Order: sequence, then C-alpha cells, then structure tokens
Amino acid sequence: MDSVGAENAAAEWKEGARQINECEYLFVESVRESEALTLELTVTEAKPQAQIFIPRDGGVSEELRVGGRPIETDLSCRMFRLIFDRNQMVSYTVLNESYGTYPATPEQFTGRLFRVFSWSHLLEFTKRTTCASDEYPGTLQHYQIACLNHIIDVICTGPPRIAIENGVACVMQ
Repeated sequence: MDSVGAENAAAEWKEGARQINECEYLFVESVRESEALTLELTVTEAKPQAQIFIPRDGGVSEELRVGGRPIETDLSCRMFRLIFDRNQMVSYTVLNESYGTYPATPEQFTGRLFRVFSWSHLLEFTKRTTCASDEYPGTLQHYQIACLNHIIDVICTGPPRIAIENGVACVMQ
C-alpha cells in the first residue's frame, strides 16, 4: 500500500474511533474470534432513556432509583463492529468494569470510550512477559474500549477495521 493508501486507511479507522467517542455509553454485544486469531468485537451505543423510574414499593434500592433514567439502546443508537486482524493480534483481555481503574499517570492515552494508549502498564507487561516487542512482530499498540459492564483491552500491531451500522446496512471502514 502506498503512503496515500496508508493515510486513507488510518483516517477511516480514526473516523470510526471518533464516532465511538461521540457515544455517551457503550454495551458489549459480543466478543468472538470470527476466524482463527481474528478478534471481532460488537458494541452498541446506549443512551439514557426518557422514561423516569417510579418506585413500585418502599424498598431502599427502589428509592435510590427514583427519578433515574435507564441506560439502554434504542433505534437511534449505532452499532460498531471492530475487527482486529490475525496478522496484527497479540493479546486481548475482557475485564468486568467493576474491577477496572481509570488509567492514571504514567499511563497516557487519547480518546474517551475508544482509547489509544501511547504508554500503559498492560503494554509494558506484554513486552516483559511475552516474546512480543516493538521489534517483533512490530510496534505494539494498546487499544481499549470502555463499555458499561466491560473494559476490553487489545494489544496488537495495527488499528482495527471499524464497521458502523445505523440500523440498516453495515459498511466496513
């Protein structure tokens, strides 16, 4: 691929990342290998809904939710399919978000829900505990997708392809 093609490919995944970062919340729909060593993630946008919670009984948990709005997907929400190619994959983890911590110094990243790390503890851990390095198979990158209930971390040598579905057709970017 020439340098112009490489720039276009980078711009396309960055547009998908930008749209993910526009979302208020995300839910994980699926984490799977679409083929050997190719990671496919499907995440959907979620939004606070208009309905306001009204308690049914006088329970403490019911009272805490008074006036709250459920966070759910609806027909206006987008679905994102991220594919990390087998030739670029090193590792991935799926964490119960209840046990996650917000990245702190010295970790450095950009993005809100789709995070791209320039330095992270997981990236350094991968370099120390595997044969993967910036020399082989190539410059390691750390992507993180922060969802409600799950945090997905991917270590690889290239960005994902991102398809966005607005309720009708899914076009790969």
